Amino acid sequence: MKLLVILLVLALRRLDGGWPAWLARPDRHQRWLAALAPGREGTLGWWLAVALPSIVAALLFAWFDGFWGALATLLLGSLLLLWLVGVESEFRQTDELLVRGRLNDPEALMKRAEEDFQQPAGEPDQDWFHALGARLLMRVFNLFSALFWLCVLGPGAALLLVLNRAWLVRHPRHSDWSRSLDAALSWIPCRLTIVAFALVGHFAAVLHAVAGRLWRLDDSRELLGVAAGATLREEVKEAGSVFQAGLDCLEAMHGLLLRALAVWLIFIALWTLLAW
Repeated sequence: MKLLVILLVLALRRLDGGWPAWLARPDRHQRWLAALAPGREGTLGWWLAVALPSIVAALLFAWFDGFWGALATLLLGSLLLLWLVGVESEFRQTDELLVRGRLNDPEALMKRAEEDFQQPAGEPDQDWFHALGARLLMRVFNLFSALFWLCVLGPGAALLLVLNRAWLVRHPRHSDWSRSLDAALSWIPCRLTIVAFALVGHFAAVLHAVAGRLWRLDDSRELLGVAAGATLREEVKEAGSVFQAGLDCLEAMHGLLLRALAVWLIFIALWTLLAW
């Protein structure tokens, strides 16, 4: 059933518009934290806004059984996953960016990048495209992480991952323990994503780039950027202009992440068969 929920959500995220505000709002997680733990920054606030909902979700979905339980899991699990990862597909948004870039319209590209990825407007040079590619990579990694914990430990674990990250954004100065939890929850999804990059990209280049760092409790985001960059350096060729080179790099990142998504779906399907 988890695999069906994931496939349904990935298909629904390709739709454009028509979603209710509680699913589509970019600040939906922050509003949740503010409602459950108003003005609280310490351990009690974290337990009320992050841990308790995750425990309730885990118990609720574990209680579902039989035909009606499977139907409830499909419906409620799909809604929960859409709320966690968002209704807007990063891949579709990047497609639209690439269309504007191929039409040689930098202003439209930067405007859409600011709307969809919160990328500040500026000169569309190599640094600007690099920052945009990093934002795309992190958005997709957040998706992969949520899918991993949903598949392995269920909706409660996926909810814990997402709400804990939202808590870090809301209370960055009072969350050392929350940051350690996020690093632990990101460790396995990060390494599996690197394996996916190696399988669909340049195996030797990726392994050389991450050599000596795979088994450390490192910053997963930095390590992912290193692994993706190793593949992109092999794929992206010299272009005629700075804008064209940046666009080629963004397109290569988009293609790499799409191929990695296919590998992730294979991982999930294999896990589902083994756990059957």
